[in-house]
Amino acid sequence: MRTRLLLTGIALGATMLVGGTATAQATPAPSETRTTPAATAAGYQKIGTFSWTVCRDLRDSYAGSAYCDAVGGGKYELWVWVN
Repeated sequence: MRTRLLLTGIALGATMLVGGTATAQATPAPSETRTTPAATAAGYQKIGTFSWTVCRDLRDSYAGSAYCDAVGGGKYELWVWVN
């Protein structure tokens, strides 16, 4: 009877360990979870990638702070300040 109880305890413990490990792996790390949607976070937000002329025109027409950042291949990312 003791042997059966011991084996049952070991099997139950192993099941709990495996289940706990699977749960821990399925949960994203705190650094990977976003608590604030990007649209509501204050700071510079990337709008898109454009040619220089389009990026410059969009930057100049934006009412707030904005800039174009070169990414290579004649493409520029437009970044605007969002409160």
